[in-house]
Amino acid sequence: MIATLLSLALLAAPAAQAQDFASSVPPPAPDYARPESWAVRGDGAQPVDIFYIQPTTFRSKQWNQDLADTATNVWTDVSVGQRQISAFADCCRLFSPRYRQASSRAFLEQAGNGAKAYALAYADVLRAFREYLAHDNKGRPFIIAGHSQGALHGLRLIREAIAGTPLAYRMVVAYLPGIGIPRGSLPLPACDRPGQTGCIASWNSFDPDADTSAYVARSTAGYAGAQEGRALLCTNPLTFDARKPAADFGTGQGMLPGPAVAGPLPPLRRGALAATCDGNVLRVTSKPGVPVERLPGGNLHMNDIAFFWGDLRADAASRIAAWRGKKR
Repeated sequence: MIATLLSLALLAAPAAQAQDFASSVPPPAPDYARPESWAVRGDGAQPVDIFYIQPTTFRSKQWNQDLADTATNVWTDVSVGQRQISAFADCCRLFSPRYRQASSRAFLEQAGNGAKAYALAYADVLRAFREYLAHDNKGRPFIIAGHSQGALHGLRLIREAIAGTPLAYRMVVAYLPGIGIPRGSLPLPACDRPGQTGCIASWNSFDPDADTSAYVARSTAGYAGAQEGRALLCTNPLTFDARKPAADFGTGQGMLPGPAVAGPLPPLRRGALAATCDGNVLRVTSKPGVPVERLPGGNLHMNDIAFFWGDLRADAASRIAAWRGKKR
């Protein structure tokens, strides 16, 4: 499921050899009763919450981020807080914990040290979610969202702490782009139509001509279910409708142009993108002159949220309305 980010790790990981996880000293665990352990906690007065799990912003030879790392926190606030979480500011009270995220290097050793680094990071996310439930939620509906590493932890959180419990009835939707999820492994239904609630949406953005065969093979390597469940979940955020896997220019609500910089958000650009769920991935075409960040192999991972910023904002509002209508 974290195969999408392998190219990011190869691009960004420091050259120095990392210390073995077992012999390293993990950073101090965050105390989620303290405000500094949150990027944002309870911002807004809306009756619906979003619990947003940040992607990897820590590039280091160390395995996990120390929350005292101010430079990483500042970059997280700019690249994630302003350009990802902001899409939900109109609909929801915002909650996003800082956590001892696994570094970019952890992607290179998924079965050994990297897996241990992810486990440490997830343990923080789980404690933060429990803190949120105990002191902030008060029975309100909520959205789970995250990108990349954050989506990986969000999927595990749903599987282990939400699915099969009363919380599942209060989860409006989960947005988990940036990881490859075999449909047969989903702990809750896929979001296959607009207005559906209690479901999971996910996508991975690539150029139209990118060879994604290796990515798909890695994403499904650990899947042991029925053959028909091997297909990766691909939600087209321009339609959020499995019956409409393709969307032409002009369909979307607007992309957020880059690059990420501190300060006010730039105006959305409408009609700049077309996108198609082609097999297991979302193939995105941009009009000439549209700024696009590309990773090797035509991977558009860095744009998974910004491409569809306006569409996420509109879809969240629509699903919240549908959820509240069902509960009346």
